Amino acid sequence: MGSASQRIVGRNFNWIWFLGAAVWFLDAALSMRHGALGRGLANAAVSVLFLVVGMLFRRQARRQTNRNR
Repeated sequence: MGSASQRIVGRNFNWIWFLGAAVWFLDAALSMRHGALGRGLANAAVSVLFLVVGMLFRRQARRQTNRNR
């Protein structure tokens, strides 16, 4: 079991990935809107990657929280 600050950082760390996914998705939408289809699709793929990693970290954080109870 880590210190209180490590638990807070670990609990909030996964939201950074979701924020990153939202930013990449916005960039993908703007790129596609301005006609850069290839760049838009690449940005959408990165957005999906960020979303998946965020969900994995969220699942891991929930497991650790349930284990520490």
